[in-house]
Amino acid sequence: MISERRLIILSGVGWLFDAMDVLLLSYLLLAAAPELKMGVSERAAVILANNLGMLIGASLFGRLSDVAGRRAVFMTTLLLYSLATGATAFVRSHLELAAVRFIAGLGLGGELPVVASYVSELSPPERRGRNVVLLESFWSLGALAAAAVAYFLFPALGWRNAMLLLAATALYAAVIRGTLPEHKPQRRAALSIYAYFRRLAPTWYIWFVLAFGYYGIFLWLPTILVRERGLTVLQSYEFMLVTTLAQLPGYFAAALLVESVGRRPVAAVFFAASALSALAFAYSQGPAQLYLAALALNFFNLGAWGVVYAYTPELFPDHVRGAATGSAGSVARLGMILGPMLYPAMGLSSLLVVTALWLSVPIAVYALPETRHRRAAEDTTSRSAHSPSGSPS
Repeated sequence: MISERRLIILSGVGWLFDAMDVLLLSYLLLAAAPELKMGVSERAAVILANNLGMLIGASLFGRLSDVAGRRAVFMTTLLLYSLATGATAFVRSHLELAAVRFIAGLGLGGELPVVASYVSELSPPERRGRNVVLLESFWSLGALAAAAVAYFLFPALGWRNAMLLLAATALYAAVIRGTLPEHKPQRRAALSIYAYFRRLAPTWYIWFVLAFGYYGIFLWLPTILVRERGLTVLQSYEFMLVTTLAQLPGYFAAALLVESVGRRPVAAVFFAASALSALAFAYSQGPAQLYLAALALNFFNLGAWGVVYAYTPELFPDHVRGAATGSAGSVARLGMILGPMLYPAMGLSSLLVVTALWLSVPIAVYALPETRHRRAAEDTTSRSAHSPSGSPS
């Protein structure tokens, strides 16, 4: 059996690059805008292409992972992302950038729900929630890396050379991930995921609203800081770098609380606090208030992501887990597509819409069962030992 530490770290390395790529897009749009002649509408088109790729990838690769195995799929998705990231360095127009981002999105969308299911399935039930939240904490490391790349490498190397460097490091991450064991769900009588619709419906709502608000705010945040708050581009990068530091303690707090308190109450509190933080950010009057609101938003909203990623795989049996979590990921990508459209249409008022939606999530959370006390005998996941070669022993 693979050690939990190795499982989390090697899975998390790929997760880090996924996060860095998703969030680096917001910085890339600012850095490449003059050269590629991109206004707000062209940037929105690139974001849309990226998110459409993620929507398709989540559903496609989630289903494939139930048949072909988790490792085979998340190796494929990371390689796909790496190649597309390298191709970004050679684009000459916003249309070419959109096409490359669509391909990268396929890999990114397929990666996230599959890896979360994988870590959940290979973790002991009593530490399953904690381990998946710790996996999700690598997202904050990726967010920090994205801010650092924009702040340090974009000015020093240029955005094209920086993207080539990232492609090479992501390729290396794919290679070291290949040392992880394969896991294939047990074969069961074929059942549609819609047999679990009573759980799917609230789960889809939670994922949609979470992604709608997160991407609706964070993909535009550097632009908001420049256009609405008067910061320079470099100051906006610095702001993002500093406030992103709050994400890690948010994840660690969620990892501790999901096992000691439970999935539902922690999710409810973190969503409500995220909503209040977004509201505070919208009405911040000075730099101190702006920083405090952004720090709180990073802490609570990324903690909420961790809880949702830990909770979702536990709601479904293993033979449909990849498809179910993949479908939730696809619904999240729909939110990811629609959310970023809000700011261009409504400006800072878009934060009020996000606040209202996040405040509604606790209702959906309490429509689902609590999974913290589920015993090993009730676990539908097969956690048989694996040989070092990756084949079941």
